[in-house]
Amino acid sequence: MPNQLLDATFLQNECLSAPLPQDWQYLPEQALGKRRWLWLGLTVLPLAVLMLLIVLSGGELALYAMLGLVLLVGFLLQLWLPFQLTRTRYLLRRQDFLLESGVWWRQAVLIPLTRVQHVTVSQGPLQKQFDLATLKVFTAGGMHAEAALIDIEYDEAQRLCQLLSQLIPQEAQSDAA
Repeated sequence: MPNQLLDATFLQNECLSAPLPQDWQYLPEQALGKRRWLWLGLTVLPLAVLMLLIVLSGGELALYAMLGLVLLVGFLLQLWLPFQLTRTRYLLRRQDFLLESGVWWRQAVLIPLTRVQHVTVSQGPLQKQFDLATLKVFTAGGMHAEAALIDIEYDEAQRLCQLLSQLIPQEAQSDAA
């Protein structure tokens, strides 16, 4: 029996065809700014606490070492953020929705539109500041989102939500009602 994944006719099927690199959509540049502010906040708080402990303890050496460690981790996270953004991509096709993410552990989610029950768009305070949103796709058989696309442009999230809602087969919408 031939391997289906290597069969050319299998790849020509519209639902399962391999997307071309130029077809993928990536996270916007604003997502980098938002995530940098978030990591800065998560780095500044431990730094402030450590500085207070150093002052109160009279300058213990272990606290200076912890201060250096927090600074190093914060610096490495700032270098890692742009790489993280380039490793998240998505693609909406006529039959399915694809989402890939992850730096060290890659995750690929393929959601057939026949399984989609509903789609939500949400914004946190920092996302509002950067005009970003989170798109969640819920599928049949679960209460949790099957896929969450975090930090995409708000207008793009609204557009995807409408497109996904229109592409959901009518029998899936009538089952949800």
